[in-house]
Amino acid sequence: MNTASRSKLTAALFAAGLALAAAAPASAMPGPGMREMTPEMQQRMQSRLQARLDKMAQRLEIKASQQDAWQAYAKVHKDMIDGTMKAPPKDADAATLARHRADMAAQMAQKLAVLADATAKLQGALTPEQAKTLADMTRHPMGGRHGGPGGRGENAPRGQMGGMGGMGGMR
Repeated sequence: MNTASRSKLTAALFAAGLALAAAAPASAMPGPGMREMTPEMQQRMQSRLQARLDKMAQRLEIKASQQDAWQAYAKVHKDMIDGTMKAPPKDADAATLARHRADMAAQMAQKLAVLADATAKLQGALTPEQAKTLADMTRHPMGGRHGGPGGRGENAPRGQMGGMGGMGGMR
């Protein structure tokens, strides 16, 4: 990925993070009344992530020659759950809360840019069929389309991350 593309991607991810931070209700962002992630919560998240990564590797049928790119990709995902999302002070004023959210969005944008780079490297190591599978898993990160009564259709709103992040669906 060239520098201009990386800059554009970083700017787009940063803008998306800022939009998410601005659009998210106060209860969705760390703030007064929100608990910071306990070691137990972090361990559960890491266990779930490892299970998803294992399923992704199985679905992609990662070959020995692709292990380095896969391990780098998996490490970036694991590094994203580092427990650095700290709540602002309980007595923070509105400006402090807004700055905290902006800082958190910037931090997430940086992490997503690193993930984009790792995803590009992994994609380059995959066969065309594997790359197509990775794109599908990335497009539908939590298991794919949920159509039908009560399900989420193709054009329905997604979760807070809007499908960003690259974790593949496990269909």
